[in-house]
Amino acid sequence: MAKKTSTHGAGGAKPWHQPGRWLANPAYWDAEAKAQRTGMPRKVRFIDCTISEGDDCVGHQLNWNTRLGVIERLDAVGVGEITLPSHATFREEADMVRACRRMGIKTRLVAKGPGVTPPLKGDWRGAIDRHIDLGADVISPIVKWSYEDTTSDFAGKLTKRMVVDAIAESIAYMKKQRIRVVPWIVDSMRSPIDTVCLFGSAMAKAGADGVYIVDSRGNSTPLATRVFISKVKAAVGDCDVYIQHHNDLGVATANAMAAAEGGATWIDASVIGIGDRGGCVALEEAAALFEMYGVDTGIKLDALYELCTYVRDAFGVSLPPWKPIVGENWNKEEGVGHLEGSSAAEATIGIAPQVVGREFEAVIGAKILFGRERSSAHTDDPVFVRELLHGWKMKFDDDELETILFRARAAVATNHGRHYLTFDEFRAICDGVLNQSETRR
Repeated sequence: MAKKTSTHGAGGAKPWHQPGRWLANPAYWDAEAKAQRTGMPRKVRFIDCTISEGDDCVGHQLNWNTRLGVIERLDAVGVGEITLPSHATFREEADMVRACRRMGIKTRLVAKGPGVTPPLKGDWRGAIDRHIDLGADVISPIVKWSYEDTTSDFAGKLTKRMVVDAIAESIAYMKKQRIRVVPWIVDSMRSPIDTVCLFGSAMAKAGADGVYIVDSRGNSTPLATRVFISKVKAAVGDCDVYIQHHNDLGVATANAMAAAEGGATWIDASVIGIGDRGGCVALEEAAALFEMYGVDTGIKLDALYELCTYVRDAFGVSLPPWKPIVGENWNKEEGVGHLEGSSAAEATIGIAPQVVGREFEAVIGAKILFGRERSSAHTDDPVFVRELLHGWKMKFDDDELETILFRARAAVATNHGRHYLTFDEFRAICDGVLNQSETRR
């Protein structure tokens, strides 16, 4: 590949090809593609829900110390806001806010709640006050109604007018407390767009700093998300648009990108995608993808791998080896894999592992040792192994090569939990065979 930097990019600021960092799809900056994302912001921030969604991950919860450890690392990596635990007591949540202040956490802390149920009645102001008294920087009330109201589009006793009135009165009260307010619209992406735009507009007019749109069952698609968010953004004007996508069908990261293309300014994400059911947008995936495609996130990409491994171990979860960014095999390929040139700096695998705090690892495994890595002439000769040994200046005959392959295959087959060899391990086998042969000679 020629090392030519394209002039295409988000506002001309980001090339599609950065040697040693990433290789994106240049079609993203073609006129047709740019026309579909005219309202896309150049800067998107992440609100992290690792410790709140982690509470909903069945069988995997954090303790006091690991919660603070996650917060400390999220603060260092550059997220914009951190949602506090969902199921902590008021006292524990307030203590956590104070602990974060003592630790010097700079990232805004978000108290999720209270629930605001139209029409307003009872001590609804007291419920708001209790959440504000937690001492967080942001309050994120959840405007609630029944699922039947969602599916019927408010054809029952609760009317849209009643919801709008409750939104206006409750948010106006919250803003008098001099706190950032970002209310949720429940079942957003299972509601008609016009209804969500009506409620979002009411929130913006009442003084909300943002509106929270949720794909709470992970059943949206990138196209639907882009259309949905673009209309919400038009309805709320300068008000921030937050978006939460769950990953029940495996498209949360793609939906997050589509939301930004539609005008979303805040992406709800969790480290390693941990969360309820199928999880959420994975912070490490979305941050890397956004930066590759010219969107400033403020995330320190080279700190992502350490953050991911801490969260993985803190929650006590096992990850698939192919998990993006943090999976055991994500930075490995047999032989030279998808590389050009003489170093891993020329990685053409989308994003170079060094960018996210890892190193590329070329390994020797079954594909090479059993499948023979055929040459262009389609022979059965172990071309890669032969060329590798020549590169190491090793002299060998066909019998010695077969002995090397036999021993390496045995090592791979019996290597518990890791059925491959590093280049150093493979070279040790080669040295053993060839040194033995030299002695016999």
